Amino acid sequence: MEAVPVFKFPGRSSLLAEQLLDPHQLGLHGELESLRNLQHKRVVSGLPVCDLSMVNPDLAPPRQILDRLLESVTKISNHRYAVSRGVRRLREGFSVKYQNRFGCELDPEKQVCVCLGSKDATFHALRALLHAGDAVVVLAPAYPAHPSAVALAGGRAVSWEFSQDVKVASSSLEAVLKQSKAKVVLLNLPSNPLGLAVSEEWWQEIGGVCARAGVTILNDFVYGEMCFSGRRSASALKAASSGARCVEVYSLSKAYNVPGWRVGALVGDREVVAAVSRLKSNADYGLFLPLQYAAATALTSSEDLVGATVQTYERRLKVLSDGLRGLGWGMVQPEAGACLWAKYPASLAEQADGSRYHSIAVVQHILEHSGVVLTPGVLCGPDFDGWVRLAAVSNEERLRDVIRALRGL
Repeated sequence: MEAVPVFKFPGRSSLLAEQLLDPHQLGLHGELESLRNLQHKRVVSGLPVCDLSMVNPDLAPPRQILDRLLESVTKISNHRYAVSRGVRRLREGFSVKYQNRFGCELDPEKQVCVCLGSKDATFHALRALLHAGDAVVVLAPAYPAHPSAVALAGGRAVSWEFSQDVKVASSSLEAVLKQSKAKVVLLNLPSNPLGLAVSEEWWQEIGGVCARAGVTILNDFVYGEMCFSGRRSASALKAASSGARCVEVYSLSKAYNVPGWRVGALVGDREVVAAVSRLKSNADYGLFLPLQYAAATALTSSEDLVGATVQTYERRLKVLSDGLRGLGWGMVQPEAGACLWAKYPASLAEQADGSRYHSIAVVQHILEHSGVVLTPGVLCGPDFDGWVRLAAVSNEERLRDVIRALRGL
């Protein structure tokens, strides 16, 4: 039975927006293209679409930083070339944020390199750390952009199943490192898609494993300020106390609702940061100066510019998780971030009979009959074909409409 359409098209399509480059993902291109075409046909036909396939924030940036941006734009001197590694004011801003929020001291001259968002930072860090063919341990389920970044940098991704249990995580990582001879452990904690965070003790234990193996930790910390119920997330830089070489990627995109600004930074180990700074000096002239000054204002503000956004995502994810649970879906209850990792029920799995990738077939069925766009779990790794990811990028009423639409399938 076809559910009653309840959505309006929210803008450009974001389905499958991540670039897919690793061998597993390359094998999905044909099926993903059919999904993309289906979404496009619905849009041009005027049929409703609600796109929850990408964490593309719909919330407004804080007014304080918008005012700073507008003020900076009017200054003629701010329209000249910038600095590839970021102006001193912004690098100091990242240092202030790490000190005040995460309890980590950073030298803005030696330990901070401003980058064009998290993807830019991750890719350049991998370029600095890898030789062709080197193995990189990647968290499973993976943020889809990470295996692609490894492939683009000439590396080879090796999956490591995530566990919040310190002993389980350390012993399994030790085994994976021994077998793979990996040079880098690329993580994404708090996790997208799982929505789970880890403690300082977890990082210290993992840091010890990586230090003994001579492996560098690279953590994508985009959701570092987005833990729920007042919880504080631990930075991967805490692993340095166990002797590990560690760098971390921080971005304003999600916490401050400015993904289009492309403001991020690589922080931590001096040698890696210096190498990335050299690479960037040959690749770009840095961010538009007004964006850098507005971002510095965000990072150093005495006001809480993030709390309201975090509370909004926590409420939205509760709407999704409560609603889907009532429809027989399973899920990982998120502790942070902006997405829900959910296991679709057997009634929907039946729609995938004969399909090579079940999660893609399920997502296609949902799109055809409800107009809702989700991310197939197989994009996060071949072992996660029974899952989908939902991004909480619509208001609570629209998400209730999503639940009603799914109930009709």
